[in-house]
Amino acid sequence: MRFRRFLAARFAVPAALSGVAALAVPGCTDAGANESAAAMELADLVAYWTVRGQDSEGNNYIRPAVRFRVRNDNAEPIRYVQVMSVFRRESAPEEAWGTGYLHSVSEEALAPGEATAEHTLRSDSNYLSKDSPARMFASELWEDVEVEMFLRVGASAWAPKGKIVALRRLGPPGVEKYLEPADDEPIYAPDPADETTPGVPEDETGDPSEGEAEAPSAERR
Repeated sequence: MRFRRFLAARFAVPAALSGVAALAVPGCTDAGANESAAAMELADLVAYWTVRGQDSEGNNYIRPAVRFRVRNDNAEPIRYVQVMSVFRRESAPEEAWGTGYLHSVSEEALAPGEATAEHTLRSDSNYLSKDSPARMFASELWEDVEVEMFLRVGASAWAPKGKIVALRRLGPPGVEKYLEPADDEPIYAPDPADETTPGVPEDETGDPSEGEAEAPSAERR
């Protein structure tokens, strides 16, 4: 068995994460907006793994994702809500391994007590292996990933909204009832010998390795 993962210590700091540092500077945020952001909540938060695809060398790519709703617990309608997720590997909990960013959670203002539809943010970093995606979790080199969530309202600072570890599974809990045969050819073709359902590949095209920076890797044969 061969398992390899990118260790992104040499990745540039993502633009979204740079924004966190900038907004943390005193004088750059609005006090009223900070209070509004503090009263916003994330509901139905769950993290898991998704199939990114397969490259020309037969490497299978998976990446963590987080699904959630945003609820307005303010006493007034709120608009211009953004959400960011920061993904961290357990061996480097202080380093951002990947990020996801949502520019706006709703086209309309959220009324008091109202929650948005479900949103999903996916990491921009991947794990890869010659193994099928469903079998990667059993590798001795497997490393869990924790997701830290942030939210901001208008000109507020990024408000932390909790942390969650991605489940060792492909797809969110409950996804099984939505699984249907795909009409088109999937990006990732599951191994017929697999006993575990590999999950549903994302609707993407192209080589999943494109855009990855060079980085050290751990490899086991």
